[in-house]
This record gives sequence, C-alpha cells and structure tokens, in this order.
Amino acid sequence: MTGSDAPRPTTGLTAAIVGHRLNRISDPPAVQARLEAILRTIDATLRDTAGVSTSPRLRLISALAEGADQLAVSAATAVGLGWDAVLPFPVETYEQDFSPDAVVGFRELLAQAGSVLVLDGQGDGAERDRAYDAAGKALLDNCDVLIAVWDGLPGRGRGGTHDVVQEAVRRQIPIITLAPDGGSAVLRLNPAGTGGTLRLEDLIAAPLDGLAALIRQIVGESVEPPWPPLLRAPHRSWNYSAYPLLLSLVGLGKKRTPGTDASDPAPAVTPGALEQAFAWWDDTAVVAAQAFRSAVIVNFALAAVAVSLAALSLFAGGAKWIFVLAEVVTIMLLLGNTTLAGRRRWQERWLESREVAELLRVCLMLRKVGVGRGMAATDEPGWKAWYVQALARSQGLEAADLSDADLASRDLVARISDQAAWNEATAHRMHLAGHRIERFGETLFVLVLAAAISWLILRLADPHAAHTLTYALTAVTAGLPAVATASYGIGVILDFEGIADRSGRMAAALRSSLAGWDPSRANVAELQGAARVTADIMLGDVAAWRLLAQGRRLKIPG
Repeated sequence: MTGSDAPRPTTGLTAAIVGHRLNRISDPPAVQARLEAILRTIDATLRDTAGVSTSPRLRLISALAEGADQLAVSAATAVGLGWDAVLPFPVETYEQDFSPDAVVGFRELLAQAGSVLVLDGQGDGAERDRAYDAAGKALLDNCDVLIAVWDGLPGRGRGGTHDVVQEAVRRQIPIITLAPDGGSAVLRLNPAGTGGTLRLEDLIAAPLDGLAALIRQIVGESVEPPWPPLLRAPHRSWNYSAYPLLLSLVGLGKKRTPGTDASDPAPAVTPGALEQAFAWWDDTAVVAAQAFRSAVIVNFALAAVAVSLAALSLFAGGAKWIFVLAEVVTIMLLLGNTTLAGRRRWQERWLESREVAELLRVCLMLRKVGVGRGMAATDEPGWKAWYVQALARSQGLEAADLSDADLASRDLVARISDQAAWNEATAHRMHLAGHRIERFGETLFVLVLAAAISWLILRLADPHAAHTLTYALTAVTAGLPAVATASYGIGVILDFEGIADRSGRMAAALRSSLAGWDPSRANVAELQGAARVTADIMLGDVAAWRLLAQGRRLKIPG
C-alpha cells in the first residue's frame, strides 16, 4: 500500500439532454444559443464552487438523435465541454433512424464522444419504443440534472421526452425545461419538505436565475469525516503481525483477496479514479482491521502473561522481584498498547474505511452495466455518502457495449461469483479459526482439571509429596486458565464464528441471485436488475456488519 493520502474527488456534474426532433423545434439556432447559456452557467458555477485547487468536470450526455440531442452537443462543443453518448441500439441499427444526409454527421459526432454506452435495443415495432425508453432511463442513471427541450405535450410513443421528464420527476432529478423556440427556460424544483413520489404538476416552476444555486445544492459543500486523519494513509503499529501470526498458529494461511491472484496478469489499462479510490480504501481497511485485531490479541496475550508471571513468581524465592518487575512491564505494555490503539482509532478507521470501500465496490459494479448514479452510496447523509457520490459525479459515463447482453453479463456474473467464493472461503477459514481457538482453551481447562484431580489423588496417597507440589499446582491452575480465558476473549472480540455465519449467509444470498440468472433471456434490463439486487445484498450486509462490529471494542481485559 502506498503512503499517499486518500484520493480526493474533483467537483463534477453530468447534465443529460432529451428533447424533440427537428420537426418539433421551431427555432434551432435560438435553442442552441439557450443551451449554450445554460451550460456556461453550470460550468461557471462549478468552477466557482471548486475554486483554484481543483479542475471541475462538467460533461454532457446525449443520445445523439437529430434535433435537441445534437443541438446540445454543438452547444457543449462551443462552450468547450466534453460529452458522452448513450445509444439505444447498436450503431448499425441506430443509423436507420437518421436521414441519409444525417448519418455522416452522426458518425462524426460518435467518433468525438468521450465514452459510449451501447444498449441492446431492437429495431422493430414496440421493441423500438422500448429501446428509446431504456435509453432515456440510461441517461437518468448517469446524470445529475436533466435538460429537456420540450413543448409540454404528451409524447407520440413510449420513451419520448414526456416519458423521460416524468421518470426524472419520479427519481427527483432536477429538471430544466426549454421551449422548442428557445424563448423560455425554467427550473422544475421539488416543493420544500416533500417526499415520496412526485408528479410533474407537483413541481414548482422557477426562473433560470436560480440555476447557480441549484448546481451548488447538487454538488454540495465538501463534507469532512468526523476524524480527518481517516483520509491519511495509516502507519502500521509495532504489533501489526499478531493477527496473521495467530492464524498461522491455528493452521490457516494467508487468505486470497477477492478477484485477485498472484498468477493473474497485470491489468491492461490504467485504473481510473474510482478504481484507485477503491484500492486505497480497501487497502486501508485491511491495514486497520489487522492492526485492531492484532491489538486485541496482544492485549489478551499480555494479560495472560501478567497472570502467568505472578504464578511463576511462587518458584522464584529471592528472585521474585524479577518476576514482579516483568509483571509491571507487561502491564505497562498492555496499557500502552490500549492507549496507542485508541489514539490511532484503529477500529473506527477499519469500520469507516471498509464501508467506503464496499460502497465504491458497488458503484464500480453498477457502472459496468450502465448505472452510474442512484446507488453509488447510501441514502444516509454524512461524509461517506458525500465522498462516494462526489467521486461518481466527477467521472464521465462508463464506456460499455451492452448490445449483446449475454456477453456483457459474463463480467457481472464473474464479479458476483468472485464475491460469493471469497465469502465462502472466509466463512470456512473463520469457522476453523474459531473452532480451533475454542478447542485450545478447552484443552487447557481439561489439563487444569486433570492436574487438580491428580493432586487430590496424590494428597490421599502421599500428603508430603502433594505438599511439595502445591506451588506447582497453583502455577498451573492459575496460569493455564489465564491463557484459556485470553483465548476465549480473543474469540469473542474478534467474533470468528459471527464472521463465519455472516459470510456464509452472504455467499448463499449471492449464489441464490446467480441461480435466478437465465442467460437465454438476458437483456440490459435483466442485467441491471440483477446488478441492483446484488448491490442491495452487499450494502445490506455492510450495514449489518457495521452494527455488530462497532460494539466489539478494544478494552483492557479484566
């Protein structure tokens, strides 16, 4: 793991464009000019919000249809912005919707797009309308604000501007509506204090003067974590290796990280900002978890050593002071270990880092199937939600060809299978660790029982010999239970059996979601639905884990 600090998100935002074809736009130049003004206002607001320390990122996302889509792309080009494309069909099929003269222009625009998301729409009848409906939803899945060139009338088929606007209202995505003559533009805002599903007529129409305030509200102020060092690279403690040493002692080797293997070839492409952020938080969570668990093990081990030293001092005679001194040093080390772990807040760092990493893992998975917004973070306010959402907003559309949904599904299936396999392996390892540590403690108590019974029998047979072994019996019956109790405490705080149970349930849930996947009827809607179900499973598990893990704190054994 590198020593660099956590990746910071840049200020970013994506605006999607929908609207009428040219036959329903009465003044294209005026519409384009108005779109330029809107994009300039958004871009200027982002730059003002970001300040001089970061480079804000405003991107347009468009289906590139003739009319409003292409006018918006021209406006973005004039403003100097990048843009991405969502295609409802494979390119060859989509080109059938363009006039012969417009196909060349479409191809030129497509070649200039930063990223392209290709859906699996079919070109006939009702399937064609469904393809446009899916494209509209894909735009909303990847934008922060919707710009609609719309006359306010119902659509002439499924997936038209009216339907996309209504869906944006349902999702509570901010909307800017622009008249087809370019003469007026208004913000469609949610009434204050409203919740649940809204209708278009419930929204408040506000002048465009409030656009800058709306953009600042979407981006939000930077939210710092409650403990700022969480964003700094952690330094390993002196006792960092206690946890892996314990696993080695109970016969368990180093576990495999999900989705990686020492023999895997190096990735062919440089990881993006989200991938780098995930790697940083995942590594940090591993370091913090190992440091916390090691601190727990060291505390219980030192407590057992202190008791054992007190018991062994019975044999020391005149050298008893050496054992007393060693006991004092041991207790001081225990107190120091507890203080150091508390100051570095290993448990908090572990819990917070793991939660951020899992939110980013879900975000990355959803982006692979064309869902770049909506489930990037939890609905709860706070710095983690802000951080992951800001990272997602700062990225453009994830390029993907989903035209062959069966082929595209293989990556998702592989990701889910990897997660299931990792959880199965973790469940097995943690169950073995908990079982062997428990058997170790039980064995020590059996030895204590055997020693006590043997001494009692010896006392009946030879009282003098039993008397000479009194100190030895005291050392055994005091020291071994201390070690056994320490092993029990380690098992309780580190919760091996609980981790095994949760990992097993998680693996079963993921396997169950895979069992319901039928490649023969694969399409983008089914693929995205499966990804969302998996995301719910993964985030639900994180929430349950967090609730249980935060109650098991590092304390002085006593």
